[in-house]
Amino acid sequence: MMDCLYAKCIPIITSMAELEKLGTKYRIALRIARDERWERLQCSHKGVYADDCLVDRVQKHKIYIVATNDRDLKRRIRKIPGVPIMSVAKGKYVIERLPDAPEK
Repeated sequence: MMDCLYAKCIPIITSMAELEKLGTKYRIALRIARDERWERLQCSHKGVYADDCLVDRVQKHKIYIVATNDRDLKRRIRKIPGVPIMSVAKGKYVIERLPDAPEK
């Protein structure tokens, strides 16, 4: 991921409750999410769908790049100006709407 962005980045994991509910199909994603090396983002929303929490957070703080392959979440994030989206397609990272470098 750092090679793709050409910058230092800190991957942050949100709540894993939804991954746990999805079952064995997502067991590899859950194993990666449980890795203690990732920083955790605590959610103050109780009983809220994870996508709603993410959208709320990036609307308030536009310092995140949202990494997802979820079509519905991508559609919602695209409506927020200035928030890049990262996904994986055909084994490669894809970045949508990465802001241009400031001109000097």
